[in-house]
Amino acid sequence: MTNKDTEIRTQIRIPKSVHTWLADRAKQNDRSMNAELVRILRERMEAEKQAKDAA
Repeated sequence: MTNKDTEIRTQIRIPKSVHTWLADRAKQNDRSMNAELVRILRERMEAEKQAKDAA
C-alpha cells in the first residue's frame, strides 16, 4: 500500500497566529508541522468518538 492509497494532499488557509502556534508546538515536540497537525486532529477525533460512544 502506498501513501496514495492512504493519504491525500491538501492546502488550507489558517490565521498567522494559528500558524505560529502550530510551528511552536511542532518544534517543542520535535515533529513537522504536518505531523503535529495530524496528531492534534486525531486526538480530537478520538475525543469526539469517545464522547459519542458515552452518550
